[in-house]
Amino acid sequence: MRELPPKVQKAVQSALRRARQWRRPPHWDGYEWQKELDAIAQAAAFEACCCFDERQGVPLEAFVFQQVLIALRNFHRHEWAYFAVHYGHLSRVFDKGEVEEGDESAEVCEGVSIEGLEGEWRRYLIWWAMRQLSEQERQVLERLYGDGYTEEEIAQELGISQPAVSKVKQRALQKLKELLSGLL
Repeated sequence: MRELPPKVQKAVQSALRRARQWRRPPHWDGYEWQKELDAIAQAAAFEACCCFDERQGVPLEAFVFQQVLIALRNFHRHEWAYFAVHYGHLSRVFDKGEVEEGDESAEVCEGVSIEGLEGEWRRYLIWWAMRQLSEQERQVLERLYGDGYTEEEIAQELGISQPAVSKVKQRALQKLKELLSGLL
């Protein structure tokens, strides 16, 4: 297997340092979680190097860092969603405060709050719904609500009119509403 250049490895390590600060899903062993993060980061780095286009004006290291962090974040969210779905029955432990003798739920749940799981689940659902939008719809919503751009600024960036941006926004919000209805 080919080695990554030192500057790229530094970007990978930087992304991994950030990801290791995130809370580990309770159904993962700490050692196995770290090994999995390392493997995902390396795979994402190789993929990023393969699809890197220097004509975009972004340094390779910054591009790799971004792609690795996205891959790690997606994996993290996926694993928390998996935990919420497959271990959802554990909420009874928190709701009732009762743990029967021999109930493994207490060990799995130690240090996990339902509020934290619900927040992770909501973030995962929103992330998933955003991925169902077209690139333009997603870009408009991310610029408006994530970056604080005005519709006029987005119109200039995309080379379309402000009313067109408004239509894209309305269409995207309607799609999100339909996708998420009953889930949040």
